[in-house]
Amino acid sequence: MEFRHKLKELRQQQDLTIRKLGEKAGISYSILNAIENGRIQPTEEVVMALATALKVENREELLVLAGHAPS
Repeated sequence: MEFRHKLKELRQQQDLTIRKLGEKAGISYSILNAIENGRIQPTEEVVMALATALKVENREELLVLAGHAPS
């Protein structure tokens, strides 16, 4: 599964709009929209901010999906 698909799935499970998730994570709507549409890959910092906002326990899975090696 691609990161963008996982992100959308997690966001929809929590009934969040892209805008609302952006507010929670401190990431702009345009950046999140570009990530979900596959136009850009998120940085490690963005992945971690999203994981925190979405209360994801397995952050390493998200990092790997986004193309970052776990630390």
